[in-house]
Amino acid sequence: MRRIVRRSSTRPREPSGLKAQQLTRRFGERTILDTAEIEVAPGVMAVLEGPNGAGKTTLLRIFATVVRPDRGNASVDGYDVVKEGAHVRQRIGAAFVNERSLYWRLTGRENLRLFARTRGLSSHDARLQVDSLLEELDLATISRRWVADLSAGQRQRLIIARAGLGTPSSMLIDEPLRGLDDDGIETMLSFLRARATSGAAVLVVAPKLDELRPRADAVYRLCDGQIHPWTGPETVGPPIVRDGHDAHI
Repeated sequence: MRRIVRRSSTRPREPSGLKAQQLTRRFGERTILDTAEIEVAPGVMAVLEGPNGAGKTTLLRIFATVVRPDRGNASVDGYDVVKEGAHVRQRIGAAFVNERSLYWRLTGRENLRLFARTRGLSSHDARLQVDSLLEELDLATISRRWVADLSAGQRQRLIIARAGLGTPSSMLIDEPLRGLDDDGIETMLSFLRARATSGAAVLVVAPKLDELRPRADAVYRLCDGQIHPWTGPETVGPPIVRDGHDAHI
């Protein structure tokens, strides 16, 4: 008797953004996330505000498959971050504050070319994307300097440029404005806004919202382990929505 082998479909799923449901994460006796929920659709730039230690970076790390939730689930484009982590990592671009993932004895351009190849880009596509990202983040003129010789703000922009390699469908960005001067802030905000405009789901976390709020489609606050729509200092209510976009709670 001939054995019939059923092949599972390998067709990639359509981008559906970021989604967390009943997400709970504890460290020791402390509950960092307590049934937290958020959804960020493609084409939306959502900003999550909260004090230091509130769990903002933990949420990003769960979406990036670095940290596992204790309960609840999170997904990227419908892929579960725990059960389908390899698929998730192919679809995200992530940048975390104070990370030391760059090679300090390579130039900025060499770093991006190296990371582009690890993302599976051909040599030709890697060169095109690296050139484009360096121009967009105002790094082209210093791209041939060693990373060790760059300022903190220049390294910050380089890390976020790396997150844009491979045209990810979702971006997870931790405190992108830290260490930037006024020109650098404007450049970064324009870059993040452009990613959402091009169709990516963009989730940005920061301790303060002053510069980020006007560029966001939806704004939230993480407090006591839960995510609430932000309407003003110490208040919660319907989310701020711009350009017809929403990021549902």
